[in-house]
Amino acid sequence: MKVELHLHTNRYSACAVATPGEFMRRLVEIGYEAVYITEHDAVWSEWEIAQLQAGHPLIRIFPGLERTLSAESMQHLLILGTTDPAYLQMEDPAEVLEKARAEGHLTILAHPFRWEGAAGMLDSGLRPDALECYSSNHTAAEAARAAAAAERLDLALVNTGDSHGLHSLNRFWIETDQPLQKADDIRRIVMNKAYVNWVGEAE
Repeated sequence: MKVELHLHTNRYSACAVATPGEFMRRLVEIGYEAVYITEHDAVWSEWEIAQLQAGHPLIRIFPGLERTLSAESMQHLLILGTTDPAYLQMEDPAEVLEKARAEGHLTILAHPFRWEGAAGMLDSGLRPDALECYSSNHTAAEAARAAAAAERLDLALVNTGDSHGLHSLNRFWIETDQPLQKADDIRRIVMNKAYVNWVGEAE
């Protein structure tokens, strides 16, 4: 199963240039079977996800969030599986991680070495479930730093598209042979390292 873990649409992310429908159609065309929509500091409602899913039955569509925990250091955390707007009011990284784990959501520190200070939670002793490695917004050198940190801290390491437009699809993703029926199944898959990171070519 080919899975995109990090995607922004122009419905709620001002930096995205493709509509939800455009993304879903293209993802299906190039073989993705599941996607997590992770808008910047915004969540889709369960109703919105259901409506989008009804129009695109050939791909599993799951909710998520990219929460800005520090605007100064650009520390961003992906929370996969949530539609809860309560996360938008939370600023303490420890509380966000605790809530996500209690609810069974996978947490991924997004592009941890893209900016100085973006991996601040690691320096403070906090541990997300995984680190983002290769993405369309993480250079090879930054990905290498993420891989080294993941090995040192015994954290999972995942490739994601961090897609804001159709051009960034099919570059970085994960594949798994495990069942992904519910949004929170991804936490079990990643924590058990039952997946493979893939690198492809830009669209």
